[in-house]
Amino acid sequence: MSEELNNTQQQTQDPTPGASGGERTFTQDEVNRIVSDRLAREREKLTGQAKKDEREKALEAREARLDCREYLDTKGYPAALLEVLDSSDTAKFKAAADKLVELFPGVVPKKQDPVLKGWKPASPDRDGNPDSINARLAAAFKPKI
Repeated sequence: MSEELNNTQQQTQDPTPGASGGERTFTQDEVNRIVSDRLAREREKLTGQAKKDEREKALEAREARLDCREYLDTKGYPAALLEVLDSSDTAKFKAAADKLVELFPGVVPKKQDPVLKGWKPASPDRDGNPDSINARLAAAFKPKI
């Protein structure tokens, strides 16, 4: 671009006398307009590139946050760690989360064994308990003759 600028400046400064064979000389106003147009296009490209870079950074941050969330889910760690720890670098996040859980094991909720697994409550009718809810409902709707 600077070569083109130098060439156009030389053409305006050194018009060849008697050369009417198609070379055009530019006035200073025309040169200024050309240069300002080119500068405007270059600035436009740069701002467009900056916006693109911002979008890429935002996308990378979202991807890293999602990776960290998946890691917390697979390990059974609380989701609140995502808000406390920096999630911009996934490897650092994983190391920090593991270290935090190692130092403070109470952070992770304990997995509870299902207490009622395989156990069914006894039917109140089988027990013959007159105070059971089924017995009281049956007594309430029993026809009175």
